[in-house]
Amino acid sequence: MVALQPLVSEFTIVGRLEDYVVNSKAHIKYLQLSTEAEEYLIKVAKEQNNVNLLSQHLKLGCWLKVTGMQKYELHKDRVKYTAYKIELLGEPISEKLAARNKISPTNPKAKILFCQDSTCCQKGGRAAYELLKTELRSHGIADQVEIQPTGCMKQCKTAPNLIIMPGRIRYNRVQPQQVSQLMALLNKRQGG
Repeated sequence: MVALQPLVSEFTIVGRLEDYVVNSKAHIKYLQLSTEAEEYLIKVAKEQNNVNLLSQHLKLGCWLKVTGMQKYELHKDRVKYTAYKIELLGEPISEKLAARNKISPTNPKAKILFCQDSTCCQKGGRAAYELLKTELRSHGIADQVEIQPTGCMKQCKTAPNLIIMPGRIRYNRVQPQQVSQLMALLNKRQGG
């Protein structure tokens, strides 16, 4: 039997900061960047020296240039990104990029990051994810709330996991029977 090895290469992404996750020591663990073409969840390497200084200046909607390594895992058909260098871009650049990318800085769309890794799926996450997609459509807010499947959120002990943004509100042990409660919360946040 032949083991599939991941493909590793460098990347540089210039994108708008949609969200970020910090650990208990207030170090940035993940960045969520958006470009015109795609959204990226990027893990920040522990060796990243300027992250603490950078975290003091980060604001949602600011523009970053992130350089690092990307690993394409053939067996899981996904790409993992790890940042080794993060640069905050100036405001004039961000205005030009926002105009070019047609990204509106006001009234951000609600987004649900839903873990679809094996542990979460085995514990009811896949069923809850599919039910939530159906409920968003039936309540007529599918165009206001984006649901995005993700890889492992590193919280397997409390699976299934999801994060609602903006605000980075984490929900653990989400079961299909709790989707109606989640929908009530989403309707309230969207003003419905």
